[in-house]
Amino acid sequence: KTKEWKGIVLGHEFFHKRCCAHILNLIMSEGLKELAASIACVRDVVRYVRSSPNRLETFKRCVERAKIEARSLLCLDVPTRWNSTYLMLEAAEKFEKAFKRMEDEDSNYKSCFSGDVGCDDGEEGSRKKKAPTESDWCNCRLFVKFLRLFFNATNRFSGSLYVTSNCFFDEMFVIQSKIEQLSKKESKRMNCYL
Repeated sequence: KTKEWKGIVLGHEFFHKRCCAHILNLIMSEGLKELAASIACVRDVVRYVRSSPNRLETFKRCVERAKIEARSLLCLDVPTRWNSTYLMLEAAEKFEKAFKRMEDEDSNYKSCFSGDVGCDDGEEGSRKKKAPTESDWCNCRLFVKFLRLFFNATNRFSGSLYVTSNCFFDEMFVIQSKIEQLSKKESKRMNCYL
């Protein structure tokens, strides 16, 4: 329809724009590969807890004993959708102490993640499962901060009740600025450990 309009700049050559949300999706899919092992550990323990009502009840007791107050519990991600992985990690990091407590109190949890006994958590495959280490939790906490930036931008880009093409530059500027801030904080923190 627009080809018939008069006065369109450069004859419609720059009228077609790539979807910003799709571009962010491609970036995040690559970014998730960097921490795939840590994310897989968290996914495994979330899947374990959510795989049976008894395990979920045990986990709820561990949450109470750890004195964690949260409105919602764990959600399992769809590994091919990075935004669901973000939501899973964001929820799981709040319950890190409950997972550690479950490791101490639930013998099935211990045997499942020690590699001694098979773990019936509804997942097929023979990959050896392990509970997240302190390093895995640290990686996930840091990555959630980055994922949150892209999650918020994607939500803005995906709006259907307002024009979204004008918010691209602002959102990308915010993402760049926040990544620089987070990178500086993390490098300072790492220097303190050295």
